[in-house]
Order: sequence, then structure tokens, then C-alpha cells
Amino acid sequence: MEFPVLFLVLCVMAFLTGVPLNCYVFFIAGCRVERTANAVWFWSRAVADFIFIVFLPLRFTSFFILDLNWASMLSSTITSFHMFFSAFLLTALSVDRCILVAHPEWSGNHRTPPLAFRMVIGMWALSVGFSLRYGDLWESLLSTASTSMYLQLDERRVKAATAIQFLVGFLIPLAMILSPTFYIVLAAKLRRNRLIQSTKPLKILLGLTPTFFLCWLPYHVFSFLQISATYPQTLLSIGSAFACVLTYFSSCLNPIFYLTMEEEFQRYRQRTRNSQTTDNSGSEPAE
Repeated sequence: MEFPVLFLVLCVMAFLTGVPLNCYVFFIAGCRVERTANAVWFWSRAVADFIFIVFLPLRFTSFFILDLNWASMLSSTITSFHMFFSAFLLTALSVDRCILVAHPEWSGNHRTPPLAFRMVIGMWALSVGFSLRYGDLWESLLSTASTSMYLQLDERRVKAATAIQFLVGFLIPLAMILSPTFYIVLAAKLRRNRLIQSTKPLKILLGLTPTFFLCWLPYHVFSFLQISATYPQTLLSIGSAFACVLTYFSSCLNPIFYLTMEEEFQRYRQRTRNSQTTDNSGSEPAE
């Protein structure tokens, strides 16, 4: 590799930033998972981000030690799992925010931590299923150590795996997220008397969604370039490596965004409680 120093610096920055931040968010959200559905979402995201970024040294090692195929396969499978789970969680979160705006009363009565936890378990299961289904192929997509292995794999299966990653882990979730987001934007403009309930979910989506899709877009771009075999392998290897590093930085931005919003969320809850005239259920207010 011709860029070990810069690549090493970026990996160290992502690791040293992401691990403590995600541990802190994991602790904060973990203290509240039994009280709010919102905490369940962020707790599960912190767990996935922590698992993803703690294996960054293994990913870095697999780029430079070419005979560690098991390390490349393991780290690539974990990368795939994190991508699918993040996309599924963002989709569920966007629907959750949309329901908060459209039916706040119903959401206050039915949006419970146990329901959110069951949904998280289901998303974990789906993510594991997609990751293990093509576990032997993920390494061939964006690994510089996989040139010889790629030649031994079924080309059609590799292309199918690339398409599944892009469709299920990026394009379809993006399309499903845009519709609830547009609805929340429209609600924020039309329901001036309920602006406090409409803009808060909008800020959550406008913060988390671009972070995920912009950080993962180069990953998918280089996946398709990798299987096209029409570009120099050296350039593809360099681009793929930096695309992988960018995905780790998304796990650093998520906890920063959550911690920034946490203080605002507490003020929001206080304003909501003060403005409520009738609230006998004691359920969680709209977030």
C-alpha cells in the first residue's frame, strides 16, 4: 500500500473518537431503556456502532497483511451487519417520528420501550441473516487482500451480493425514509400550533439520515467499481480503503449528534410537560 501513514492516522482518529463516545452514549441510553422508547433506539444504535468500530484494528490489519483471509471475512461481515442494521434502524426511526407527528395521542399510549425493543431484536435478526447469507463474498467486494479470492468466486454471486448491499442497505431504506421526512416537513410548516411536536422529530431525521447515507455512499460506489474490473486495481484499492474508513467516521458522528440533542431533548420534554393541560396517563411525551 502507498498510503499507510494517512490511512493509519484516519483509523486511529476514528477508533479513539468512536469507542469512548459510543461507550458514553451506551451508558446514558442504557440507564433509560426501561423508561423511553427513544432511549431504546439510541441504545441499540450505540451497541451496533461500538461493535462496528471496536473491530476497526482488525479491518486495518487485513488491509496490510494479505494472508489473513479470516480477518478480512470477519471484519467485512461485521461491516455488512452494521450497514444493514443502521439502515433498518433509520427506517424504523423515520416511521416512528412520522407517527409521533401524525398521531401523537396514539403514539403516547402505544409507543412503549418493550415494543421498541422487540423491533430492535427483529432488525438485529434481519441484519445477521443478510450478513451471513453472503458472508463468504463480503470480503471480495472492498478488500485489497481479496484479488486472488475474487477470481475463485462465482461472479454472479458477487454481483448479486453487491446489488443486495446497495438495494437493501442503502437505496430502499433511503426511499422509505424520504416519505416520512417529507410528511414531517409539511407538518412543521402547516401545523404552527404544534410546531414544538413537529420540529423535534424533523431535527432527529435531518441529523441522522444524511450522516449515514453520505458516509456510506462511497462504500457502495467502490463496490460497483470493484466488480466492474474496468479501473486500475491500485486506484480501486486506495479508494475502497478510504471508503471503508469513512463508514467508521459515521459511527463517531452518531454519538456526537445524540449527545448534542440530549440536552435539547430534556428542555423539550420540560416544555411539553409544562404545556400539557391534561396528561393522566403518565406515558412518555412526544419526542
